[in-house]
Amino acid sequence: MSTLTVAQHPAPCPDCDTWIQVGDRITRPNPFESWRHASCSRTKFDFDPATVCPDCFTVRATTGACNCA
Repeated sequence: MSTLTVAQHPAPCPDCDTWIQVGDRITRPNPFESWRHASCSRTKFDFDPATVCPDCFTVRATTGACNCA
């Protein structure tokens, strides 16, 4: 579950390579990743946990297929 808040300190954004300014809306997908602008697009390595198959634990394709079938 991602966290959404307002930046209290400046920091570099790992997604867009610009600086997060105080007052910017920021998000963090999980506690092990860096804060990023909430407006930055998702990277190709991000995925929605709801798309993970509960049986084989793979991320489903856009067609809904996974490794179970």
